[in-house]
Amino acid sequence: MTTRDTNEDQLDNLPHVEWNSTASGASGNLIFPSPLSPLKCQIAGHPFNGVKHTIGMLVCRKTGNVLKPATKVILGEREIAFYENLKNSRNPTIVQLKKLVPCYYGTTELWVFNKRTKFLKLRNITDGMAEPCVMDIKIGRRTWDPLATPEKKATEELKYAESKRAYGFCITGFQVYCHSTGRLKKFDRDYGKKLDAKGVVEALKTFLNITPERPACRHLLFELLSCLGRIMLFFRMQRKYRFYSSSLLVAYDAKKLREHYCADSKDSSELANSKIETVSFSTTSTSLNTNTSEQSAPTVPVSSAGINRDWTEAQKNRPTLKRSTSFNTEPMPIMGEQISDQSGSYNPDLKMDRLCQSCPSQFSLPQTNNVKRNVTQDNHGVPTNKEECSWVRVNMIDFTHVFPADDNSGLDLNYLEGIENLITLINTLYKQAHKRDSNQNCSATIAQ
Repeated sequence: MTTRDTNEDQLDNLPHVEWNSTASGASGNLIFPSPLSPLKCQIAGHPFNGVKHTIGMLVCRKTGNVLKPATKVILGEREIAFYENLKNSRNPTIVQLKKLVPCYYGTTELWVFNKRTKFLKLRNITDGMAEPCVMDIKIGRRTWDPLATPEKKATEELKYAESKRAYGFCITGFQVYCHSTGRLKKFDRDYGKKLDAKGVVEALKTFLNITPERPACRHLLFELLSCLGRIMLFFRMQRKYRFYSSSLLVAYDAKKLREHYCADSKDSSELANSKIETVSFSTTSTSLNTNTSEQSAPTVPVSSAGINRDWTEAQKNRPTLKRSTSFNTEPMPIMGEQISDQSGSYNPDLKMDRLCQSCPSQFSLPQTNNVKRNVTQDNHGVPTNKEECSWVRVNMIDFTHVFPADDNSGLDLNYLEGIENLITLINTLYKQAHKRDSNQNCSATIAQ
């Protein structure tokens, strides 16, 4: 059962979103009930449009939560059911998944454009951020679910084709506050659809405020890798679901970024002496290697077999493919340990916190003095350590196309390919920034 606000039991009492087409000439204007307003940092999906009667996301100024419309009844109810299952389940896999998604507070209903519309109430990932930079990254080479029609499959294959072919993910839009000017720039889905392999790297650099004159902020990239690493580790264990057309919502505060650029310069000498190892990942159809020179773009080579064969063929061939140790169906070894309880049974819940704390070591990143790893959580599984989570956050979102796995023996390779490629790209940017700082420190030492 979903929940509703108690003052919305009667249709006449539902708050109204109204379209006044005569208020400002032909353009008109939208009127929202207090304390609701359109979510300014919405970067994917349809925004509010009075002429086309499209419904976007809202933010409640009183609670800071966002309201996501369930405009398509079947898909909307499917996503609500997914969140309700997470809310009530004690299954170890679902308990861990709950920590990676926005906190869910039930549903409410509004009367929008003379139509009763249900909204999901979710925690706002940008709450408290002064200059929120937000990127929506759709994960997976395949974005159509098992119920898709042939027409839907064909349409999805054409969307973001170049970036999905190269990396197994695509950027559907983002906004960023420029580090030097403070100006807000927005890049919509039309921009994302045109990105090829090189364009994806440039888009990530733009979003992360990386320019030829200003290298990446190592602290920002470190935190992003830690957040993404938690999700990757979850998908290296979970065999319960298949996620299609699901996204990662990545957010950071550009105002805090300026402060951490100063912190980076202070501890650059210490980081210059840290040892950086080359890290490699492998998935079913990709061969990833971050041993990239500083001058070259961090592109990820993809085998021709992974490009040319369709998903169905890939699934048929999956049992015969060679996999890395961490992808075996046996318990995953991390830091020389097995994820099992005292009886020897596979237990994904037992050491998840320990895995998450050790996640940066997966990428051979140097620890910094001002990065804290001990994070407490509230009753919803949300981190409460302000230093850790206040300015860099990553959530899994969009669950209208999540389906139970056919069996519990296989991993979600479609999702894993995308998130590992994303991690590899960001890790390469991190190493480039570290190498540049190390070279600068060496030059300064020689000059002295």
